[in-house]
Amino acid sequence: MKRILLAGAALALCVMVNAQEIKSPKLGKRLSSQQVVEYLAHDALQGRDGGTRGDTLASDFILGQLEKLGLNPHKHPFTVKRGNINTFNVYGSIPGRSGKYIVVGAHYDHLGMGGQGSGSRRPDTLAVHNGADDNASGVAGVLHLAKHFAKRKDLQHGIIFAAFGAEERGIVGSKNMVENLHELELSGRKWVSVNDIVAMVNFDMIGRLRGKAITLGGTGTAKEMDAIIAGASHRMGNALKVTRSEQGHGPSDHSAFYAKNIPVFYLTTGGTEDYHTPDDDSHKINFGGIDSVATFAALLVEQVQGYPEGLTFTETAAPAASPMRGGFKVSLGLMPDVTGQVENGLRTEIIVKGKPAYKAGMKNGDVIIQVNDIAIKDIQVYMQALGTLKKGDLVKVKVLREGKEMQFDVQL
Repeated sequence: MKRILLAGAALALCVMVNAQEIKSPKLGKRLSSQQVVEYLAHDALQGRDGGTRGDTLASDFILGQLEKLGLNPHKHPFTVKRGNINTFNVYGSIPGRSGKYIVVGAHYDHLGMGGQGSGSRRPDTLAVHNGADDNASGVAGVLHLAKHFAKRKDLQHGIIFAAFGAEERGIVGSKNMVENLHELELSGRKWVSVNDIVAMVNFDMIGRLRGKAITLGGTGTAKEMDAIIAGASHRMGNALKVTRSEQGHGPSDHSAFYAKNIPVFYLTTGGTEDYHTPDDDSHKINFGGIDSVATFAALLVEQVQGYPEGLTFTETAAPAASPMRGGFKVSLGLMPDVTGQVENGLRTEIIVKGKPAYKAGMKNGDVIIQVNDIAIKDIQVYMQALGTLKKGDLVKVKVLREGKEMQFDVQL
């Protein structure tokens, strides 16, 4: 009976949402990050689940913007085997002297109406999961760079601006692109392979900039990374606090490129309590923050242009899993601050009600400094510590709360 009621509720919601009309904002150079996010995260797009009307509206909008900018855009269709869903990658490009390319990308899909098996953190709630931060914000970042570089004729390496479908279903779209690069119709080039991709820049959840702090992943994937990041930071006046993560692996589209030995940059402002819920809405987005992160990314791309032969790929150790999207055998039941706003510890953003850390008495904002006998200095050490735990363990977690040291016994 519960399933029948939920199905009926979902149908009623879809009918109501489909009845809404939404007008695509004016295309062109004046399109703002706010307009991009508010369009893609509008209720009428139904959460942009792959294969839906909202998915088509989103991809059409991105295609239109790239076309207006003169970037020779195309839709590249593909099928998600799980569920037999047809969707698209959308891309446009500008050429460079080398005949090689830097990919600047972000996924545009989200979780639709949610429900069981969707990835929603509230699987029993059927509602539009608008995905303003995840990842309309990332698409705004891509379009910011598309506008910035659209008229450039002096680039050493060309740029592919890509919006990936079906990331939420297992980074399917980006995998499809990197495995079918030879099918892309690019400005200045008829055929490319993975050897022609100099680097990949990925935006995923850049809409909640707090304290000027971002995480930059992939910093260990090329020998030239230190110089590139230092150059970009200097040119931006060190306006952002950049926490580095060396890993090329991760729960987003850059992983598909890293797997092909392509250096990657992964930019994010971190998770929030609204992640993968119906509460990830446009009015909570820091639009100026999106532009700041995108400006930094543009400077990274400019720095990469200074290496005519490309970058020297280096392999990184794979993390046990992502602290935002799971994958560990066990979890404390919290969402950490991945942007590194505190030193020598890991601040907790959200202690999830009913989960082990909550039951033990931990609170939002606690700074974890030790897990059992492992001193927690940052997110990477925390992830390593989680990898040592198993179900049934009694874990001693030491935290700082308002400057006071406290210890909790967390039963997994």
